Amino acid sequence: MTKNDLDYIVRVLKGYKPVGDPNWWEISGFLQCHKIAGMFYTKAVASGLDLPSRIECVLRDIKERQKRKVRVMRNAIAELSEKLNGKNVPHAFLKGSVLCNVPIIGDYVYEDGERVSNDIDILARPEDLDGISTVLRESGYEQGVYDPNTGTVKSFTRAEILRRRMNRGEVAPFVKCTGDSEFPFTEADINFSLGNTPTDGAGLLKEMIRTSKMYNGKIDMRTLTPEMFFLHLVMHQYKESALYFATKRGKDLDLYKLADIYYLCVSENTNLPHIALIARAFGIEDRLGAVLRQVGEVFEDDAILKIAKSCGDVQPYVCDYENKKEYAWQSGIRDRICAFDATPYLREV
Repeated sequence: MTKNDLDYIVRVLKGYKPVGDPNWWEISGFLQCHKIAGMFYTKAVASGLDLPSRIECVLRDIKERQKRKVRVMRNAIAELSEKLNGKNVPHAFLKGSVLCNVPIIGDYVYEDGERVSNDIDILARPEDLDGISTVLRESGYEQGVYDPNTGTVKSFTRAEILRRRMNRGEVAPFVKCTGDSEFPFTEADINFSLGNTPTDGAGLLKEMIRTSKMYNGKIDMRTLTPEMFFLHLVMHQYKESALYFATKRGKDLDLYKLADIYYLCVSENTNLPHIALIARAFGIEDRLGAVLRQVGEVFEDDAILKIAKSCGDVQPYVCDYENKKEYAWQSGIRDRICAFDATPYLREV
């Protein structure tokens, strides 16, 4: 995709009515791959942009489907939230589960259909994993994958669950059948690390859980304070952008993840300099700077770039843990996000 087409998309996402005649075939595919079609459609309609009829139909259908999925997910989150709170298990819901359901910054970041999640992310301390796992199992979830051929969950073996925990530092996902023909299962992921190792950011994670609180919204749930929620998004994006595995899959610069951070950045209730102070106190100022540079460059926001520079905005090396190699980027952030495959821009260090 060209940078001119990226500029067109970004202007719409920022609430402007762009001019010009972009390549709608490329834009349509890009929006869907980056899971930003619902938000683009909302912003385009609000700005009075005259969308081509075929594109408008596609984007409207995507938003309506995402709206239905959000409501299925909302019911699942509400059930888990009630049970986790009833058993006093320390936890915090994350990312899209929060942004679609509670006004974490004084208002809702997204309306239904603009932002969709593949799973329910829950943050926990390592010592609370068993408590959350018990609640999930009691709620009908199994550790495994959904099998569309049988309409059932194919459970992982105990060996596979342990292998994922030891080799990847992750809890195998929990899956539950919904009985919904369009969205036949929901998945819940427990996050107990902020980086690529179980101990990465351990002090910050404990503080995130300690300061978490209940929010009332479309459903009631426990999540992080606005500052800690922002920093969690930053840590997750930094992790993705530093993994060769994610880069090969084109997940290192997902626009929807950058948009989450951008919309929080430009909220009048977000104090970026204060967040930078918290990041410095926990030793992650460089990660904040790196991610804010990604957001600032893609959304062409000088205020965000200024904060990024003050934090140190150097982009991370990309680590290939399997082959014990590290790579450095030889191109800019906008070149990378426009490329369908950005790996040719990497050079081994």
